[in-house]
Amino acid sequence: MTDAHVRTRYAPSPTGIPHIGNTRTSLFAYLLAKKYGGEFLIRLEDTDKDREVEGSEQKIYQINDLLGITPDESPVKGGPFGPYVQSQRLDLYQKYSQLLIDSGAAYYCFCSEERLKELHEKDQYAKYDRHCRHLSQAEVQRQMVSGTPYVIRAKMPETGFSTWHDLVQGKLSMPNAECDDKVLIKRNGVPVYHFAVVIDDHLMEISHVIRGVEYIVSTPIHLFLYEALGWEPPVLAHVPLLLGPDKSKLSKRHGAKSVLGYVDDGYLPEAIDNFLFYLGFSYKDNSDLLTLDQMVEIFDEKRIQRQNAIFDIQRLNYLNSQWIKKMPIEDLFLRLNAFIPADWNDDKVKQILELVKERMFTLRDFAPAAEYFFTAPVVSAQSVLDQSGHTEKETVVWFETAKSIIKSISDFTATALHEELANAQAISGLSPKEAFMSLRVAISGRSVTPPLFDCLVILGKEETLKRLSSIFS
Repeated sequence: MTDAHVRTRYAPSPTGIPHIGNTRTSLFAYLLAKKYGGEFLIRLEDTDKDREVEGSEQKIYQINDLLGITPDESPVKGGPFGPYVQSQRLDLYQKYSQLLIDSGAAYYCFCSEERLKELHEKDQYAKYDRHCRHLSQAEVQRQMVSGTPYVIRAKMPETGFSTWHDLVQGKLSMPNAECDDKVLIKRNGVPVYHFAVVIDDHLMEISHVIRGVEYIVSTPIHLFLYEALGWEPPVLAHVPLLLGPDKSKLSKRHGAKSVLGYVDDGYLPEAIDNFLFYLGFSYKDNSDLLTLDQMVEIFDEKRIQRQNAIFDIQRLNYLNSQWIKKMPIEDLFLRLNAFIPADWNDDKVKQILELVKERMFTLRDFAPAAEYFFTAPVVSAQSVLDQSGHTEKETVVWFETAKSIIKSISDFTATALHEELANAQAISGLSPKEAFMSLRVAISGRSVTPPLFDCLVILGKEETLKRLSSIFS
């Protein structure tokens, strides 16, 4: 690892809610900075106003806050290298584009949109033909005086290779002949991503850039600009793509959505962090429950995997279920509030939570599992008889016996109920399964619940008797 002070950044565009892959990149950048005692910042790349989606900026911050990926510097928090919003830095981009023009590393391009459109109609993969690259100074001046609209393009080398060592991918090289003379400043004076990102990363003293492998093709233009401006480029780390279990591009059909979508579905931020950590980084068997602080300790940029990461929603389900089991009831109860009716009794919810947390995959699983504790189900006599396996007369005798015990028992605990009802069952003529499954269905309308005697205690003596009495009334 370099001895340089580590500064990383996450630079999303407010063009929608960040994809889960973007958030994974944000997490890795955060972990790298914190691993070496450095800073992690958020910078907003908002120069594409046509694609900007209202409210997405706030969602960007919300996602990072939820996951604990807290920036040291950001548009909200500020910092010594602000402003952290590209649209507030336009004068800087103008300054450095002029330096590139003056040094011959960039040029004015006066080609009309119609001409460029014709080039792409002939070949949709065609690069710009560099028509304006060799205009004389006199012609440039004439076009400027006449007010012809222009863009500023990079004067990329036409021979040789752009070569660099990638922290994840190793040595990479691309022939310059395949590179385009990219636009740096658009007709409206606004910079494109390729230009602004280089200026901002240098001025904000970013030491390491972590981004997806899809940005590898952009690296030659970035390295060219660093060299043209006489700057040392940051260390680059291109992390693998996220693919679905079928190895195709990750999409909604694989269960992929934004972090906010997962939180709305009842996934815990701790589990999401854990899940993202294992997408491209391996630790033991990828099943340990890790806090952010533990991830910081474990993280090693040299161990980020090159191969594409497989997004498997079942692994997220597993990690989330384990975090639910691990979490103290009081903490879990607070997380649960958004997923249950407001009129449900808090104490009863906590009692139920103790019983059902072992079976929950998400917080949304709780309400369906607990509903019968608060609203008596409609249960038919036949469904109870199906469980008892005996005649109605025989089953009624068992129910009357059970009700008598429940009514008279003074120590209304699961242990006492189990003992008394088990003794009665042994002489009832019904097997344990027949006796207790019939009671279970009668009080819950379900064949699968937490332990029966715990359920009776939570329902209470009065409600239990009421439900049992309603079956054969």
